[in-house]
Amino acid sequence: MKLKKVLIKIAFLAAIAPMDLFAEVTFKARLFSRQKNQGEAKTQVLLFETKKIYRTDAEGYFDASVPSPGVYTFRILKIEDMQDIKGNVEASGQTVTLYTDSGPDPSVGSPKTKEPKGTITVSAERDKPILSRTTIKYEEIKRMPGTFGEPLRALETIPGVVPSAAFGGGANNYVIRGSDPNSNLYLVDDLPILYPFHFDGLSAVVNANLIKSIDVYTGVFPANFNNALGGVIHIDTVDKVDKSQKNLIISAWSSSISYMSPTFGGKGYLIASARVGYLDRFVQGLTSALGADFPEGLRLPRFVDSQVKFVHNFNEHHQISFHSFYSKDDFAANLPAKYQNDPANDSTAAFAGASISSGQGFRTQAVRYTWKPIDTFSNRVTLISYDPFTDFNVAFGSIQGKNRASGAYNGVRQDAFWDPSKYFSAEFGTEYRVLNYYSNGSSIIQTDPNNLSPNPYDTQSPDFTTIPTNITAKGAYYNGYLTTKIKLGGLQIEPGMRYDYIPYVNNSAFGPRAQASYKFEGIGKGTTIFAGGGNFFRFPLDTRFNKDSGNPHLDFEKVFKYGGGIEQLLEGDYQIKGEIFKQEYSDLIVDDPYITDYVGTNPDPYSRIAQPFIVNKKLNYSNSGTGWSRGYELVLRKNSRPGTRNWFGWITYTWSQTFRNNNIFTPDPGSAPLTTQETQIAAEFYKNSKETLYDYDRTHVINMVFGWRWSQEWQFGARWSYLTSRPFTPIVGDDGGRFSNPANGQTYWVPQYANNPALGEYINSRRLKPYHRLDIRFDRFFNYEWGYINTFLEIVNVYLRENVGGEDFDNTKPYSKTNPSPSPTFGTIPLPGGVVIPFFNVGIEVKF
Repeated sequence: MKLKKVLIKIAFLAAIAPMDLFAEVTFKARLFSRQKNQGEAKTQVLLFETKKIYRTDAEGYFDASVPSPGVYTFRILKIEDMQDIKGNVEASGQTVTLYTDSGPDPSVGSPKTKEPKGTITVSAERDKPILSRTTIKYEEIKRMPGTFGEPLRALETIPGVVPSAAFGGGANNYVIRGSDPNSNLYLVDDLPILYPFHFDGLSAVVNANLIKSIDVYTGVFPANFNNALGGVIHIDTVDKVDKSQKNLIISAWSSSISYMSPTFGGKGYLIASARVGYLDRFVQGLTSALGADFPEGLRLPRFVDSQVKFVHNFNEHHQISFHSFYSKDDFAANLPAKYQNDPANDSTAAFAGASISSGQGFRTQAVRYTWKPIDTFSNRVTLISYDPFTDFNVAFGSIQGKNRASGAYNGVRQDAFWDPSKYFSAEFGTEYRVLNYYSNGSSIIQTDPNNLSPNPYDTQSPDFTTIPTNITAKGAYYNGYLTTKIKLGGLQIEPGMRYDYIPYVNNSAFGPRAQASYKFEGIGKGTTIFAGGGNFFRFPLDTRFNKDSGNPHLDFEKVFKYGGGIEQLLEGDYQIKGEIFKQEYSDLIVDDPYITDYVGTNPDPYSRIAQPFIVNKKLNYSNSGTGWSRGYELVLRKNSRPGTRNWFGWITYTWSQTFRNNNIFTPDPGSAPLTTQETQIAAEFYKNSKETLYDYDRTHVINMVFGWRWSQEWQFGARWSYLTSRPFTPIVGDDGGRFSNPANGQTYWVPQYANNPALGEYINSRRLKPYHRLDIRFDRFFNYEWGYINTFLEIVNVYLRENVGGEDFDNTKPYSKTNPSPSPTFGTIPLPGGVVIPFFNVGIEVKF
C-alpha cells in the first residue's frame, strides 16, 4: 500500500513537472551604479531575448518576466550609448542586480579596478595645469544651443575666447585673450590641423562623435606645445571602443557618418568618419522658397572632411596607431558683366565681371608607436606628414593673380613620460622636421599695405601689383622641450623650457616657463591658488620669410604671458574660479611698405635675366609690431556628472583690453608730400604710428549656459551671450568716384577713413551697440533595441536682436548720412514683406 502511494506521488510529480518547467518566470531587477552608489532612475532597458522594453523607477527597479530560467542580456538604452549587461535569472520572485559600471561595490568595499590586459594608458590621466586651462566635457557641449551640433563651437562660451567674426555662425577661427586668431595652435591627438572650421563658419573639421574632450589653454601652456602666441586648443578623440556603433547626422547644410568598432578581439579599435557640406544648395533653395533673388554667378562654400584612427595593442607594453585627418574647402564667384545695371537691384554691381575662387585644406597623417616597459615610464615616437595648403584665382580690376601655397613638412617626434614617484615627474621630447614650403603662381601685393581703402579700378597709380612667383623654401627645423613637476603636499611646481631652431633663416628661440599652485583643504572640496608665466614664440608656416617676395631676416614672434588666480571647488559639483592675466607682444610680423635691403635679388623671374639684382629691394614684412593685452576672468560653474540627468551650466565674465602698434611711419594728415629719399629716412628714424585698440578687442564678454536632460526622451538647452562690439575706424568721406568698373560702367566709390588723433577720430576709435542673443534647443530621442533616433530643433536669436558687426559701405553710392550703414550679423532670416524670423536648424541623428 505504501509503495502504491509512493508511485502515485512520483507519477503526480512527473505529470506536473513539465508544467512548472515551462511556466513564466517573473522577477524584479535593479540597475545600480557603484560609482554613484545609487540606482539608475528613469532608464529604459531592453531584455534582448524577449524584445520587451522596461523602464526603471526612481530607485532603479523594474519588473520583468522571461519564459524560463537562464542567463539573459539586458540592454541599457542610454542617450549617448548602449550597454549590454548579462544577468542570471534563476526563479520567480528573485531580485537581479545589474551593475552599470565597474566602480567600487558598496557591499564589498572599494577594490581597485585595472585596465584590460593588453591596453596601454600613457598620458590621458596625467595631471594637467590649472592655470589658464579649461576642459570641456563632450556630454556638455555636443548639443549646446547655437553650436549646430559642433562641440568646437561651444568654446565661444569659455572665458577668454571669442569668435573672430560674427558670434556663432560665420566665424572660422577664435580670438584668445586678444591674440591674432591666426596665431593659435589647433591639435587633434597631438597632431596639427590648419583650421578648426570650414568656410561656412558653421561646421567644424572634426566629427563631433569622435571627440572625447577638449582642453583649451588661453594663457600659459606647457612646453610640449609650440608655435602659438594665442591659445592652444587640444582635441582628444575617442580612446576606447567596446562595441561597434554607427552614427548618421543629416542637417540643413551638411551630412556626416561615423563608424567605431573594436578590432582583433578587443586588442584595438577603428574609428572613421566623413562629412560633406552643401550650404550653397541649402541657401539657394531657401532663397527660392522665400521668393527672393540669389546673386547670379555666386556659389557659396562647399567642403569635405574625413578622420580615421586605428589603434592596436600588441600587449601591455607595445602599442601602434595610425591617424589621418583631411579637410578641403572651396568658394567661387563668376559675376556676370551687366552694362548699365541698376545697383539697387543688383547687390554685386560694383564687382560685376569679377572672377574669384578660393580654397584651403590640409592633410595630416601619422604613425605612432608607444612603448611602456614599466608603469612609471613610457616613450612615444610619431612619424608625421603634414600638408596644409591655400589657393586662389582672382581677376578683379587690378587684382590679377593665381597662386597655390603650402607650409608642408615631414617629421619625426619623440615624447617621453617619466613618473618615478608621487613627488616628481618629467615630460621631455624632441622633434625634427624637413620643411617643404612653396608658393607657385603669382603674388598679389598691395602697394601700401597700410592703406585702408585700396581701389581695385585705379588705373593711374594701381594700389595692387602682381609678381610672378615660383618659390620653394626647403630646410630643417629642430626643437626640444622639458617639463618637470614637483609635488610637496598641496604645493605643485611645474618649471619647463623649450628650444626651437630653423637653420634656413638661422633663427632660434628659447622659452623658459613655470607654473605653481597650492591647494588648501577645509573649504568645500578644496581651495587652490595658482600663478605662472613664460616666453612663447611663433614662426609663420608660410613663405613670408623667403628671399624673393619676403623678408629672409624675420625673427620669431614673441609674447611674454603671466597671470594667476584662485579656484574654489564646492559640494554639489559647483566651481568658482577667478584669474587675472597680462600678455606683452613683441617682434610681431607686420606689413611694412618701407623696409628694404640695400641690394637684393630681383623678385621678377622674367626681368631677373637682364637685371639679376636691384637696389632698395622691398622686403614687404618686418618684425616691428608690438602690443599688449590684460584682463580678468570669472567663472561660476555647475559641472555635469556622466550618466546622470541633473542640470548643468556655467556663467562666465571676461573684462579685457587689447592694444597694438605696428611702429610704422605714418604721414601726418595735411602735410606736404615727401620725396622717396625723405620717406625712407622718415620710415627708418620716425616710427610715429600710434598705439590703438586692436581689431579684435572686446571689453566685456558674458556667457550663460544651461542644459537639462530630464528624461531618456527629452533634452533642453539654452545659451545667452553678450559681447562689447569690436572697434572700427569711422568712414568720413569718399574719393569722389574717380574710377569705374570697366565691365559695366558702374562708378566705384572708395571710402576714406578717419586718421586724425587730434579730432578723436582715428584707427579703431569707435564702437557700435553691443552684441547679445539667446539661443535654445530641443532634442527628442526615440530609443530602440538597435540604437536611437534623435530629432532636434535649434533656434538662434530667439528675441530677434538686430545685432551689427561694423560699418558696411556701398561702393555703388557716394558717402552720405545713410552710407555707410551698420552691417547686420548672423542670426536672423528676413522674409518678403519685411517679416524677420530667427535663424534655425532642424536635423536628425541616427545611431545604431
